[in-house]
Amino acid sequence: MNKFATIILGAAALSLTAPAAFAADAQRNDRLYDASGSSVARVNRVNDDGDVLIIYKGKVRLVQAETLSKTDGKLMTTLTRKEIRRLK
Repeated sequence: MNKFATIILGAAALSLTAPAAFAADAQRNDRLYDASGSSVARVNRVNDDGDVLIIYKGKVRLVQAETLSKTDGKLMTTLTRKEIRRLK
């Protein structure tokens, strides 16, 4: 029973972290598009949790994985340019 519980806990932990990390399958140098479909910036870094770092308007911005998706092979965010500008 002990081994079974360990397997279940491991699978549960993996299922909680995997969707966020691989939801959009973002990669470095992918082009990021905003909610309207306009190009925003290139991805500079992809964090372990799936968040991406971009340089927008001369500042580093952290775009959360929950807002990202792949649509027609493009990395899209649900955020607008105005919302991206406010990110830190």
